[in-house]
Amino acid sequence: MNVTTNASPNSAIQLYLRDMGKYQLLDREEERTLARRVQMKNDQSALDRLVRGNLRLVVKIAKDFWTGGQVSLMDLIQEGNLGLVRAARKFDPRKQVKFSYYASFWIKAYIHKYLMDNHRSVRIGTTQSQRKLFFNLKKTTAQLSREGIEPTPAAIAKRLEVPKKDVVEMQQRLDQADLSLNAPLRSRENEEGMDRLVDMSTSAEEEVEAVQMQALLQENTQQFKRGLDARDRAILDRRILADQPDTLQTLGDHFGISRERIRQLEKRIINQLKAYLSARLPDMENYMLN
Repeated sequence: MNVTTNASPNSAIQLYLRDMGKYQLLDREEERTLARRVQMKNDQSALDRLVRGNLRLVVKIAKDFWTGGQVSLMDLIQEGNLGLVRAARKFDPRKQVKFSYYASFWIKAYIHKYLMDNHRSVRIGTTQSQRKLFFNLKKTTAQLSREGIEPTPAAIAKRLEVPKKDVVEMQQRLDQADLSLNAPLRSRENEEGMDRLVDMSTSAEEEVEAVQMQALLQENTQQFKRGLDARDRAILDRRILADQPDTLQTLGDHFGISRERIRQLEKRIINQLKAYLSARLPDMENYMLN
């Protein structure tokens, strides 16, 4: 569903939401019936109905990604809609999964790829914590405010488990206007900004596969963690999974054991986690901890 208008961005969103409200939500059986028609007969009317019945899902997800300012919410919605169409074409109604759950991966993948390809803050956000901040800063700020906590950089950093300096840096980036990629660099007048970018392009299929695998990894890692004792859980969280791991000495002092003992425990937990994930997830070797 596209919106073409000369109105202001806010007006365009309002018009879009009003038009979107015309389409009824689908129950699970209706979705499966429509999906079967799409898969078996390439039924365009069924495809349109399946997509229009899930437009609200795209808006919800796009709002979660939207940081305001330099990123247009309408652009994110349009990209998400492309992901929704892709999901509607690929969805297998024989599998015991809700279409909305499956579609959310494709919607997020298309939005994520759009941001990776077009937004300066994401392109230069090279670490896991920086990307976590980009996609969660607005939501976390709002959550803290609702809880009566002032969303200071320190509070945000604590909630997201990232360094405070990364929060400050990301806030500054998001407050800046995007640079034109075709503007000449001052140091080299014949070289444009785009010439200096690292090629981060991937297919949407690769994006959605990565998103799906990440979700499965997180879910299964949480299940694995529930079977650990308090000390092993702390080593997993603070040493193995952390963006900025605690040192062996720090953990050794905390638990009153040697650095070497912490290293041995870390190795054992990693091997256990690898075995746990390998037994539950296909192609796990491509995603293993080193």
